[in-house]
Amino acid sequence: MKYEILIIKMLLEMKNEDYIFKIYHYLLAKYRKEERKAEHEPIGERKAEVIHIVSELESLDTIESIYSFIIGSLSVEKGGVADE
Repeated sequence: MKYEILIIKMLLEMKNEDYIFKIYHYLLAKYRKEERKAEHEPIGERKAEVIHIVSELESLDTIESIYSFIIGSLSVEKGGVADE
């Protein structure tokens, strides 16, 4: 069975809105990354878009989650574990 079919079946069975929301945004980011690779969009434009979106956020929970995600990503990129 193809992964696409399995993903669709699992998604249709999900009831938790938070998980569906996270999957949506994960998929959207991956899709846009592939799409932009084809267009050869400079990384600076992506950074500018992220900065714009972050500056518009109002939810402290969302801002804290993004901050934690970035700290974790930077730590992995450097080969270590983030201190909290």
